[in-house]
Amino acid sequence: MGWERELQLLERAIQRVNAEYDGFLYGTAGKPPVQSRRTVDEMIRRLSTAEAESSADRFRLTTLQGRYVALCERWERLQTEKEAGRRPGVRGGFARDSTHLTPSSPGPRSNAKAAKSVLKGKASPAEQDLFHRYVAARKARGEDVAGYDLDRFIEGLNRERAKLKERFGEVAVEFDVADRDGRIRLVARKKS
Repeated sequence: MGWERELQLLERAIQRVNAEYDGFLYGTAGKPPVQSRRTVDEMIRRLSTAEAESSADRFRLTTLQGRYVALCERWERLQTEKEAGRRPGVRGGFARDSTHLTPSSPGPRSNAKAAKSVLKGKASPAEQDLFHRYVAARKARGEDVAGYDLDRFIEGLNRERAKLKERFGEVAVEFDVADRDGRIRLVARKKS
C-alpha cells in the first residue's frame, strides 16, 4: 500500500477517534475509545519507522502526528474535567461564567441595568454575523453552546483587537471562523 493511501487512512482514523472521544466526553458513549486510540498509535509508529516516498509525505506524517498529539492532550484535559465532575470544555473560549449578570438575572437593579447597557446595540451586523457563525460551527462539532453570549464575545474581540494594535500598530483587521487542528477558532486577517 502506498504512502498516500496510508496517510489518508491515518487521517481518517484520527478523525474517527476524535469523534469517538467527543461522544465519550460529551455524553453519548459510555467509555473512552481506548482500542481506537491504540490503533492510531500503532499506525503512527509503523509509518514513523518506514521510509517515506517523498519529503512531502514525511511532512504530512509529521503534521498528522502533531495534530494527534494536540488532540491527545485535549482529550486528557477534558477527561480530567469530566472525572472531576465538571462539564468538559465549558471554561474555554468566550463562554459565560456563572457570575456574569444578564438582564433577567436577579440582583440589584442598578447592576442589572448596567449589565443590560454594556454592549447592547454596540455590536455591528458583521460582529453579530461572526458570533452566529462561530456558535453554529461549534454546535456542528457537537459542543455545548448554551453559555455563549454576544456581549462577552464582543468583549473578547475587542481585547484581541487591542492586543493586535499593541503588537502591530494601527492595522485594520477582520475576524473569521476557521477549523484549525480539529478546533473551531477565530482568526484575524488584515483588511484589504
